[in-house]
Amino acid sequence: MFKKNLKNTLLLFILLLSYTSVSMASGKIITIAGTADLQGMMETSPHKFDLNGDGKKEKMMMGGIAYIATVYKNLQKENPNTVIVSTGDDLMNKYFHTYKGKAIFSLMSDAGYELYAFGNHEFDKGSKVLSEALGNATFTPICSDLDVSTSALKGKCEPYVIKEIDGVKVGFFSLMTEDLPLVTSERSVKIISGNVTTAKMMIKLLRDKGVDLIVALSHIGYKQDRVLAKQVKGIDLIFGGHSHEYVKKIGRINKTAIVNGGEQGIQIIKVDIPLDKDLKVVNKEIKMTKIPVTDALLADQKIKKRVKKYQAGFPAAIVLGQTEIPWNLTSDEIRKSESSVADMINDLMRKKFKVDVVMNNAGAFRGSKIYSKGSITDAMLKEIDEFGNYAYVLRLKGKYFKEILERSAASYGEGGLMQVSGLKYRITLPKQVQEIKERKVIKPGKRVDNIKILQKGKWVELDPKKEYSILSNSFIVNHEGDGYFWFKKYGTGLKNTYTTFYSIMAEAIDRKKLLSPKPKDGRLEIVH
Repeated sequence: MFKKNLKNTLLLFILLLSYTSVSMASGKIITIAGTADLQGMMETSPHKFDLNGDGKKEKMMMGGIAYIATVYKNLQKENPNTVIVSTGDDLMNKYFHTYKGKAIFSLMSDAGYELYAFGNHEFDKGSKVLSEALGNATFTPICSDLDVSTSALKGKCEPYVIKEIDGVKVGFFSLMTEDLPLVTSERSVKIISGNVTTAKMMIKLLRDKGVDLIVALSHIGYKQDRVLAKQVKGIDLIFGGHSHEYVKKIGRINKTAIVNGGEQGIQIIKVDIPLDKDLKVVNKEIKMTKIPVTDALLADQKIKKRVKKYQAGFPAAIVLGQTEIPWNLTSDEIRKSESSVADMINDLMRKKFKVDVVMNNAGAFRGSKIYSKGSITDAMLKEIDEFGNYAYVLRLKGKYFKEILERSAASYGEGGLMQVSGLKYRITLPKQVQEIKERKVIKPGKRVDNIKILQKGKWVELDPKKEYSILSNSFIVNHEGDGYFWFKKYGTGLKNTYTTFYSIMAEAIDRKKLLSPKPKDGRLEIVH
């Protein structure tokens, strides 16, 4: 173990040397460094990571704001022309639930963050809570495409920021996911214009003000960042978030460099932007470095003490709300029958994302026990959403529903049984079981009938020709889990909301304070 730790420490030392070697021989270098989607992870947490590049991942403790601060201080010591940024989704999890964002923003400020672009999760408890949390921040929030005039954020964020760094004028603007109205219940904050329109407007404004370098701090996802770069010229760097990606190499479209801040602060993204003697950006030489954050680094002791103080203030159980009914998540309940808990969660999703139908496999709902009535805790929701599943939305024609539900019937007693909302169906177990092979049905199932769709409050017959809006999870849609190939193969407009089951439940509980399963309504009927 000692040899392994020594090896990792030496590797980190080499990495630290590599990221501090900034050369300014041919002009000036502006460094943009930071993270995205910290998700409230102020402490180290276990991750599997290939530290030495041999292709083998080892378990190690990574992230933590005290270690992140050390990296930032080293970067700014080596190159004073360094700006530390976040592209949002930092207000989440137990620090958010307990301290309402004040602890997270205060610690991030101490760590050196200077500029901030909101993510959608910053609005999970509303703009008032976010506004109060900003009272503990020393960084500058940017909200280029958000109308906050009727919210508690009025006067709390800037439409853009221009920083003069060593004679270089650097302009920053922000972009929010256009799905904000879909993924948050915040209604007093609205998106002013689409990402492309905002970007073009901000580029013109910043160029008119004589900036030499333009940086977009985006929370729209790496895929959308690339789409944006294809449609808009003039952005030198897009520092992105929302999609939780650590890209293998820097993205380059036209003269725009694209990076993503990843998640949970396990790596710091550092981007060196060289300018020539005339202060023109040398776009082709923009370089990205990923700096792993492990507990082999020396933690910032002041911040480490503050983290411990916040830890001491956590209650034994972080209570989010109450339930008047036990939550039954036993295997037999969730995999062999309609589940009242799955009904409740699926109904929340259908209402939040305004889709026709929700289909989630039984295996997406974990816990495997009965939670007593009383307190709903943070730990309880994390157990239920053990895999951190993202909600995906798409459109799918009704003609595929029968085959999908036959796959569900063939998975009776297993994790593939579909729990649903906006849909009802009957499974007759003695009948013929569906068989699939290589994304094809080789033997049709005959177990499913009585398929109905809820439309405008009434149960109607499924229309094979109609295209319905569907919500399912990343395991089913993106990975074709449990054999469900139909969503990815035949679905249109597939969209990852980057919203987890956990956050959907937590948001609903925060709003209502009481979340109890209702009696089963017969949406899934099993005939033995």
